Amino acid sequence: MRELEFLPQDYIRARFQRRIGFIRSWLLLALGLAMVLWSLQMGASVRDAKAELEALQNTDTAVDADVEKVRTLRSEAQSYEQRIELLRSLRPQITASDMMVAMTDLLPTGVVLDEVNLDHPERTGRDEAHVRLSGWAPSETAVTETLRAMEASTVFQRVLAESKRVGGQDLGRRSFVVEADVVPPPAKE
Repeated sequence: MRELEFLPQDYIRARFQRRIGFIRSWLLLALGLAMVLWSLQMGASVRDAKAELEALQNTDTAVDADVEKVRTLRSEAQSYEQRIELLRSLRPQITASDMMVAMTDLLPTGVVLDEVNLDHPERTGRDEAHVRLSGWAPSETAVTETLRAMEASTVFQRVLAESKRVGGQDLGRRSFVVEADVVPPPAKE
């Protein structure tokens, strides 16, 4: 059952306003207290951060030495890279050993070389070397295999050959002379 109010309406409104005012004042007091506590906490955090910053400001001189060492090492590495590039440019692109390895890998069984002449690019004035091979083969087929292998190779270009039968007891034996241009290997990166 509902309670009956015999008080006037103004009194009821005034009582409601007092209650709201009382609640507001407590809320304001709680908010003010929270703000004071928060400002104290922030002040302590700012003091700690300032102390940490002051401690770090004195250590930058120790880091400067390390930074200078890194700069020195980088400049030395650059000078070494330049020296390596200079040495690579001075090294001939076609070496006799590279050409001989390529040639021996291509020779079929039974083919023997008597003479190898290599005209280096500095003497020929071209970008490629010129090689002249002479030797013996057990048959014309072995000479043909040698030519086919040299033409298929990436090292030799413009392969020309001359072959002739050698007289004597072994009628199948052939003497040959092969001339070819030796090209430099592709650049390694």
